[in-house]
Amino acid sequence: MPGAPGAAPGALADADEIHARAAADESAADEARARFRRSGPPSLLPDERITPLLEPGERLVAIHRAALLDRREPVPGERSATGAAGDLYLTTRRIVLIGRLTLEVALETIEDAVLSGDRLLLVLREGRGIRLQLGEPRLLCVELAAVRAAARSAQPGDRGADPTPLAR
Repeated sequence: MPGAPGAAPGALADADEIHARAAADESAADEARARFRRSGPPSLLPDERITPLLEPGERLVAIHRAALLDRREPVPGERSATGAAGDLYLTTRRIVLIGRLTLEVALETIEDAVLSGDRLLLVLREGRGIRLQLGEPRLLCVELAAVRAAARSAQPGDRGADPTPLAR
């Protein structure tokens, strides 16, 4: 209610917190963008959750904890959605969400990635889409763009950047 005691400071505090998170995310994205230009996407040491799912030659590039994924697919005459939560792993070939469910999205199926507030929207082939909510959507957008660019520029048999895993 306008004019209510304490209403403005609470709303301003929330706005300040949202702005601070977005600024920190943008800073992390800028640093990653510069790092990827110098040396390409990193190769991280996989943890026990993603290791059994990695295919030969596939490398882990990023991990984002506590992500929410909402998958939307066109169904004639009906709108359906499948949501899941867990840790999001970006590899050189796909996005893998590991939680109660394990969901995968091949990078080659991603047509576009769009930031919308604190969410990253992925437009997939055939009219499908995914909405990701996580702590650093701008950073993930930069990581995703770097991996997709490296995949496009890689020669047959070339896996891009140094395959030596880095600890994160």
